[in-house]
Amino acid sequence: MMAADESAVRSEPVPLAQASTVPARQPRLLEIDALRGLAAMLVVLYHFTVGYGAEFGWPGSPPSLMFSSAQIGVSIFFVISGFVIAMTLERSKTVSDFALSRFARLYPPFWTCALMTTALIAVTGFNPFHLTASGFLATLTMANGLIDQPFVDPSYWTLTRELLFYAFMAAAFYGAGSRRLTAIILGWVLATSAYNVLVMDQNVYGCRSGASCGAILLNATFAYLFAAGAMLHRLHAGDRSALVKITLVTAILAGSVSFWPVQGFQPMFAVKAALYVGLVGIAASGRVRILRNRPMIFLGAISYSLYLLHQVIGVYVISVLVERGVHANVAIVLALTVVLTLAAAVCFGVERPAQRAIRRFYAERRDGSEPQPPEAPIVPAVQGARLL
Repeated sequence: MMAADESAVRSEPVPLAQASTVPARQPRLLEIDALRGLAAMLVVLYHFTVGYGAEFGWPGSPPSLMFSSAQIGVSIFFVISGFVIAMTLERSKTVSDFALSRFARLYPPFWTCALMTTALIAVTGFNPFHLTASGFLATLTMANGLIDQPFVDPSYWTLTRELLFYAFMAAAFYGAGSRRLTAIILGWVLATSAYNVLVMDQNVYGCRSGASCGAILLNATFAYLFAAGAMLHRLHAGDRSALVKITLVTAILAGSVSFWPVQGFQPMFAVKAALYVGLVGIAASGRVRILRNRPMIFLGAISYSLYLLHQVIGVYVISVLVERGVHANVAIVLALTVVLTLAAAVCFGVERPAQRAIRRFYAERRDGSEPQPPEAPIVPAVQGARLL
């Protein structure tokens, strides 16, 4: 998680021109984390209701409520990632600092959750998504999406897209500089939109052809969401230039051709993208007080571990219970209890301690650099920050 101290809390956004003077660790917007937690729950509830029914069927009565909300959750994830990565780049002095921050944030809990899930598969024989030894090894890199190997947990497919986005943004930011980043992102959105229309085939989620592998490398299907989030951060940070606004609008409109090979022109995708951007923007502005209550703060804190753990483990719990005659509603509640408990254990027992230890180790061994301050508590977003 991002860090902060009281001196870093400002009454107005930090202009981009002053980015070089900003300390490496500043407040993470608490409301953004809470929104990420809600997005994670949308994905979990989809897999525990609609997804479970589609994959296994319900032997008895189905759940009282069905959630067909996974795409909403994933889309919000990607917009938030665009926002957060743009912010992290502005605060990282070197590409090594940025890479280390991403590694410390992502890999220790990821490896832990992947091993926990694999252990369950090995012990119980419950392997509904056909994990193989090569798939397990490939999963440890997060790059399965590039070689079409099965993930330990199918939900991990988004992590390949995240890594590719990080690499693209780091190359653009450190290669061309902050001032050129917006223009590069605009070019990326236009290029990927053209790719979707002219080149891409129907293998949207898998690397099964030259066109689909190229689309994954370019992040063609989801570029518009990442780009919109990055531009939202630019606005939040004080850059309200015409180029930023044009790039944001272009990214939103690009949603209408994001799934062109499968669904053709879909203007509603652009409308939805605008809604997702609006949600993240409102959260960043600090105007949604409900996102600051303790349950939302907790859910935001464990959201990454929850996402990593939920599908195989949660589906296993549900399947065992419903096969024994437990009603689907009760089985889902118990599965939620299990995955929330495990996610909290990983978050507070592995994720945060490992992140602090890795950053401290790195800071102590950097030559000619001041150590990064330790991660501090998350704070609320600045009240009333203007985005547009």
